[in-house]
Amino acid sequence: MSALSRRELLAAATALPAQSAARAATSLAPNAAPQSAPNSPPRRPNILCIMVDEMRWDAMSCQGHPLVETPTLDSLAKQGTRFENCYTVSPVCCPARACFFSGRYAHVNGVESNGYPAHNGEIFLPTILRHHGYHTAISGKLHYTPKQFDYGFDQFWTFTNEGPTPELGYIAYLQKTYGSPAKWPRVEGSCPWPNDELGRDVGVFLHKAADFETEWITDRSLDYLRSRQKEQKPWFLFTSYLKPHSPSVEPQPWFGKYKPSDIPMPALPANAREIRASKRGRQRRAFVDDPEMVRIMSAIYYGSIAHIDNQIARLLSELDRLGMADNTLVMFTADHGNMLGDRGRWFKGVMYEGSARVPMIWRGPKGSRENGGKVVRQAIENIDVMPALLEAAGLPIPEGLQGRSFLKLARTGDDPSWKGTVFSQLRDRMWLENGFKYIESGTAGQGTPELYDLRNDPREQRNLAAKPAHNARLAHARQRIAAVQTTVPPAVRVPGMSTPLYAHVDEAERQQAIHNAPDNVEAREAGRAPTGQTPSRERKAGRKKR
Repeated sequence: MSALSRRELLAAATALPAQSAARAATSLAPNAAPQSAPNSPPRRPNILCIMVDEMRWDAMSCQGHPLVETPTLDSLAKQGTRFENCYTVSPVCCPARACFFSGRYAHVNGVESNGYPAHNGEIFLPTILRHHGYHTAISGKLHYTPKQFDYGFDQFWTFTNEGPTPELGYIAYLQKTYGSPAKWPRVEGSCPWPNDELGRDVGVFLHKAADFETEWITDRSLDYLRSRQKEQKPWFLFTSYLKPHSPSVEPQPWFGKYKPSDIPMPALPANAREIRASKRGRQRRAFVDDPEMVRIMSAIYYGSIAHIDNQIARLLSELDRLGMADNTLVMFTADHGNMLGDRGRWFKGVMYEGSARVPMIWRGPKGSRENGGKVVRQAIENIDVMPALLEAAGLPIPEGLQGRSFLKLARTGDDPSWKGTVFSQLRDRMWLENGFKYIESGTAGQGTPELYDLRNDPREQRNLAAKPAHNARLAHARQRIAAVQTTVPPAVRVPGMSTPLYAHVDEAERQQAIHNAPDNVEAREAGRAPTGQTPSRERKAGRKKR
């Protein structure tokens, strides 16, 4: 496995605050775990937050998947709590991640599409944890704009070139090791569809498995855990894997772990070929009409998940070896899912289950009441994670968060006062309540409305929106969506905490970022009007506060 050189370790130390720099350069050799001094307050728990990208909720054996093997995640779920109905409040990378770390919906924090900066004044969880004495680190993908800030992380190992220390990142590692920054070089001839907009993603990773991004991200996380063993400060580590996100590139043996012929095949629409043919450019990537392509890319997707499961085992084993596991909260989730051929679609960005529903596993420190293999079936949103983490750490939950801590659900298995509703937004909007999912299509709700009874129709095959018996349910869902979209809580403020640098973006830089956002570039190329950011809170008049 790749390891930090002395030069890289010293460079990393310069990126830390002055009070932490000396510690970052100390030996990474294991030592006895620190103990709280007699009569001192209990040490706050460490937090290992593991996020994967584009993993749908049912791609785990503990969730009943018939093929994919996830023994590490299964074990984690048996030790902690598995939330069976966790939804992202915006099913695409940047908005999902900004909502996750702000505890606020996308129209409130401003990150409404990939490439959009947050509204000025928005602050994220790592900054709050750092203010309360945590040492913070990221290994992997963050995906915020602008990319140069640390966003509250003391240590920043990027898998691209974002953050304040790109010289410590994965691209720099590849350049140093192989003389090329290419992240996904492929074995020649390993792609069956080199000229297809979607199929060209397929290929076997050219280099050794130990230098693939999934293992590099794990290696940096292990370096961090070892560096914190002698320290008294609690730590927060965000281990953020890109996979199973596209491209469909993996090293062996993970690329070939599953046979395409064994893949459960979704029913493609009868007119799938016509639908895809009607799309242009990058839009064609979001649709699939070839059963062989579905099987091969799904097999690689599940191989990526098995690879990640293998790497999480390394992380958890190291926590045990270092004596840190008993005082560490471990959580696992994804930013959004992947349709994997359902409805002839690939990737995310829609409100159907494959895209909007994500895995969520939570294991508290030793002796926590949320441990023991509970399965929570009440619906939760990914903005509920931030207040839950703060509560678990014994920290105050600031005003302005729209998420709600689910710790009572995790600890008791029930909470009669739990909201039980989900709101999600992107190009469409979704409202889920009492097992019924309403989808309002299009940015102005001009598309065909959809209503699904998930309890009796979990694959969303029967649209009930045209049934008169459900008129009241549709009207209620529309009212709730309108109420959420006109609710703008005040900016989150933490007493005594200064405003971080990333919380103010120059307006010219903001507008340039929005202009260059992928969806807006695609819209201009297709002759459509690009979308803008919801005006910042300083320009919103008469909006409701909650």
